[in-house]
Amino acid sequence: MNAIVLVADSLRRDHLHAYPGAQGWVQTPNLDRFARDAACFEHAFAGSHPTIPNRTDIFTGRFTFPWRRWGPLPTDVPVIAEYLGKAGVVTMLIGDTYHLFKENYYFARGFAGFEWIRGQEGDKLVTDADIPLVYPCAKGKMRLPYPTRYDEIIRNRATRQVEEDWLAPQVYQRAMRWLEHNHTHKNFFLWVDGFDPHEPWDPPPQYLERYSRNYAGKEDCDNPPADFWAAHFTPEELQRMQARYAAEVTLVDAWLGRFLEKFEALSLAATTLLVFATDHGVYLGYPGDGGLINKCDMTAKGALPFYRSLIHVPLLVRAPGGVRGPVPGIVQPADLGATLLDWFGVKIPADFHGRSYLPLVRGEKQAHRELALSCHRDAHVTVSDARWSYHVWPTDGAWKKVQQTRPAPVLFDCERDPLQEKNLLAGGREPAAAGGGGEAREVAARMQARMIEELKALGAPEAFVASLR
Repeated sequence: MNAIVLVADSLRRDHLHAYPGAQGWVQTPNLDRFARDAACFEHAFAGSHPTIPNRTDIFTGRFTFPWRRWGPLPTDVPVIAEYLGKAGVVTMLIGDTYHLFKENYYFARGFAGFEWIRGQEGDKLVTDADIPLVYPCAKGKMRLPYPTRYDEIIRNRATRQVEEDWLAPQVYQRAMRWLEHNHTHKNFFLWVDGFDPHEPWDPPPQYLERYSRNYAGKEDCDNPPADFWAAHFTPEELQRMQARYAAEVTLVDAWLGRFLEKFEALSLAATTLLVFATDHGVYLGYPGDGGLINKCDMTAKGALPFYRSLIHVPLLVRAPGGVRGPVPGIVQPADLGATLLDWFGVKIPADFHGRSYLPLVRGEKQAHRELALSCHRDAHVTVSDARWSYHVWPTDGAWKKVQQTRPAPVLFDCERDPLQEKNLLAGGREPAAAGGGGEAREVAARMQARMIEELKALGAPEAFVASLR
């Protein structure tokens, strides 16, 4: 038995045609083909946010956010690669998500082997003084969390000439090569962690030309801005940014297609669990994005909820003999860790928060979780189910950086208000949508109680739970 997990960081759900409301103009023929043969989860939600907390949730099978935000993989918590290695599974990590491979971050722990394809984003790789540091626009239209980040981006991509020089192709090429040499193992687990379509959105020119030609403006959209608001850009700049992102998605799709061809040529479908996942989406100024760019939960104007375009994520799972088509159960990243152990017949540890969703993939059941929790450690918690999205901020959270008073809870009816434009709690005791089971305050109270109950079940620190009351 084998398992392969393919990650595409920051992939919006509405850029895959398998989901309702998809952006029909985005070209993803290989993902479309894969989705037709896979379980397509309708209610997969982000957990701990963003990239590193997400991988921690999966690798440990435990929610991260009640205890920590961004940081190294805890060395005192066993990880799925260790459990699988002890069970005789050959494990491999291949990726260009450079945060995983930073010094003392330990995400390769437990894997029998790993390969880091270097050069993404701010990876400190190239120092060449003869590369001119020419910025494509004013720095105010770039995201610069530390002083040299964009300098490193410019240097790292300076020598690219052909498509294979971009990093998404390199990741999938290395993964295909590994499969060629390792597919005969009795049991193997391959984790392929692709950073694209994460920003900076700089696809090969031929991909961008599919979506945006004859653009005369400056490349102000090379990277999201420091203040996160879509209004920072002209309509032309915003369209160019959306085209850049779409081109990145199509690039990933193209090379995923080549990987799937190799997978099929090696006759692995009958013995392999194949998962395509992401950690979160990204705001691009589309309706439903709250007027935002990037993946923020705070701006200078105040604290913000997590809109579903960020946390309602795609998840495709193909298992031998498994179901094809929509799967309604609510699932989260920690569940993937449990699912992988279950697939290999490894007993899921009692302290795992994750629950295997193999029964859903096999068509043995429909339901999984009652709700999903998505969180930046001290920013806010979003509680989601198939219909409602409820947001609550801790009493002593990061919101204090941008406003003086604690934000009031927010409730959206995503069934009747899919763009999340109407906060049902903004006007006091407004009626909830028809069939919602009472007034909005009653719905919010129910979501609040379910959140507290779930956090207690996770063993979350009492101080953290109390801060959300």
